[in-house]
Amino acid sequence: MKFSRLFYSWLIVITVLLAGAGSWTPASPNPLASGATSSKPDLSGFWQLRFDSKNIPKATLTPAAADVKPESQYQHDMYAIRWCNHVGMPAMMETEAPIDIRQGSVEIAIASEAVGAARHIYIDGRGHPDMATYDDQSNGHSIGHWEGDTLVVDTVGFSDRGITAIPGGGYRTETSHLTERYRLLEAGSILSATFTWEDANVFAKPQTYEFWYYRAPEGTYAREYFCDASNQDRAKFLSELPMPATLASQPSR
Repeated sequence: MKFSRLFYSWLIVITVLLAGAGSWTPASPNPLASGATSSKPDLSGFWQLRFDSKNIPKATLTPAAADVKPESQYQHDMYAIRWCNHVGMPAMMETEAPIDIRQGSVEIAIASEAVGAARHIYIDGRGHPDMATYDDQSNGHSIGHWEGDTLVVDTVGFSDRGITAIPGGGYRTETSHLTERYRLLEAGSILSATFTWEDANVFAKPQTYEFWYYRAPEGTYAREYFCDASNQDRAKFLSELPMPATLASQPSR
């Protein structure tokens, strides 16, 4: 039997959550209405972006970053798509398919249908590992803590692999630092996520943008996006220019 990448990814996630929490049950559709006594909001569930979910201002770039040709960034990101590389952050949080968040006592895990590994946000008080010996990842290394009802996530240790373009302009590098703030709105029906990127090599001032994720309808479940790098038809479609439309190609009336 051929098991999917998503199965193995979530097998690891669930094992970690069970080890930290002792027991785990799926979150109710609305954690705020479930009668839970936890002092912290439960962000668990499927969350989905809509057409009007993104507030993205234009980034203020350093002169060096502003000189990077758009074609160079495009080719870098298309390479990741063509070869089914892990897209990493922030691309995995931008998909219009639902993201799946599962919250335990040790970590909060986030999985996306985008090609890549699940994010692991450690909330047990640990710090970041020694970056001198850490193996940089497209998702980076994330730790989180609560400030009242807001989850604050700090991520470093990024690689230059995957899709590195950042909303509003600029790109992710090994020196990038991401701070996220998550909070529930509208009685738990909306999850606000504010992303702030700092990188002296890329941004003249921090780049901040906000997404609103809407709670997905009851019955939503995890799906797998299968990416086959050896599919020649797919490779041709992604790498060659599309055939322009001509009058001769239009249907007759």
